Amino acid sequence: MPTTNQYISPALAAWLLVPVALLALARLVFVSVRWLRADAETRISLGHARRIRRTWKRLAPMANLAVKDSTPAGLEHLNTDGKPIQPKIRIPRITTRADEFGVTVTANALPRVGLEAWQDAADDLRNGWGMTRVKITQPKPGQITARGFRREPLDALMPSPLLGANGTVAVRPSSLSTADDVLFGWDEDGQRIRLNLAKSAHGLIAGVTRSGKSITVNTLLAYASLMRDVQLVVIDPNLAAAAPWWRTAHKVCTSTHPDEASDVLAWVREEMDRREKLFWSARTDRITAFSEELPLLLVVIDEVANYTRHSDRKARERFEAQLLAIASQGAKFGIRLWLVTQKPSADVLSTAMRTNLSARICHRVDTVEDFLHLFPDGRELEVSAADREMPQGVSIASIGDMRTPVRMRSVYLPTEACWQISDAICDTGHQVRDLPTGTDFVKAALCTPNPASGPDPGGPRPPADLFPAGARPSTSAPAGARPRFRRVVRRAPEGSCPHDVPHP
Repeated sequence: MPTTNQYISPALAAWLLVPVALLALARLVFVSVRWLRADAETRISLGHARRIRRTWKRLAPMANLAVKDSTPAGLEHLNTDGKPIQPKIRIPRITTRADEFGVTVTANALPRVGLEAWQDAADDLRNGWGMTRVKITQPKPGQITARGFRREPLDALMPSPLLGANGTVAVRPSSLSTADDVLFGWDEDGQRIRLNLAKSAHGLIAGVTRSGKSITVNTLLAYASLMRDVQLVVIDPNLAAAAPWWRTAHKVCTSTHPDEASDVLAWVREEMDRREKLFWSARTDRITAFSEELPLLLVVIDEVANYTRHSDRKARERFEAQLLAIASQGAKFGIRLWLVTQKPSADVLSTAMRTNLSARICHRVDTVEDFLHLFPDGRELEVSAADREMPQGVSIASIGDMRTPVRMRSVYLPTEACWQISDAICDTGHQVRDLPTGTDFVKAALCTPNPASGPDPGGPRPPADLFPAGARPSTSAPAGARPRFRRVVRRAPEGSCPHDVPHP
């Protein structure tokens, strides 16, 4: 009698092996591509993920994450020899996902092996997987997530995705739009902190000197400059944040007096009035879609205390009135206002102003009161920015739809990289204006007034070597007067005004 194997020809057996070979080839291609596209830190995590999967069957019983199953299988019900049925050891099935910080293990929950059992085994898993920390959560019923960290996200210095591995610009100018998110950083669990300019409103960035505030501002300005449907307006009395974007921003104001800053804000309000007419034709009450013809306007004001605490009371009040009008009404017209300050106290920003700033990033501040101005329920939170040991670049952030503020490590984007991005934008023909002559941006950026003593009515003091001997201008001026050295420090090219650009 012929056997079954005699009826299977070699050609048919080869065809049966083709799907298996294709699946193996697809798996090999997937693993290879994932390895090649991963950065150095993620490749280390991929090695940890392979070891976790390979040793899981031994580690799970030792960590008390296994359960005995004495229920007989289908064929075991037919057992007639009288021998007892041996219980089977069931362990959770796992899948792994590696990233730059560690490995995320997802497992199914078993009877008596639920969330509490996994939390009790956290130390054993940390030691068995070679991690510094393991966080156990249950995102939905029947599923357990164990997040293992090789390194702490708050301690890791992560470069901005706008830069390549060799430090060059990795994003082409105008390749981004308001549909793309701004990546500010990572929280302590390795989750990305993102902001969508089109879907968000206004924001506030606070922090003392050397707290990492400027790096966060650089990220916001760089993303906006690379978006084809965003026009950037920068008001910066110290020139530190505005310098790299002087050639590419739609409008720039570097005056220390509130009047010139108020003129820029008045232009923004005129744009709001112009866009109000679009509500009739579009039959809507807000602008949510942006284009190069109808761009989103991002207004960033650095060192806002220079204007809101200026000695010229009338000029200060005019500025605050314009600012409050934009903060309370500008969002529906496609205006996004971001303020930057060292001390977010009540004399710098009123309660009505702070109420309209929904996105808040607070780097290290001096007092608990400063932190509470940004987060009124800060005493009930587990985190605080009023900590002198808070590392540079770490902040308390509440962005988007976050329910509670989290600690965030900002992506690293130095000012030198901002100049590279600006150069790339100018090379593609998107330069708005030339650099002003007679200005040393590096020296001008060092002239930062002391926030504790209030704004200097004479403006920021230039360093001693900025002017030749005997030619140093006088910085003594009556209250509210504009400094006489201002034209030397920030002189625009002849025949042009760097602050005004006609609307497209």
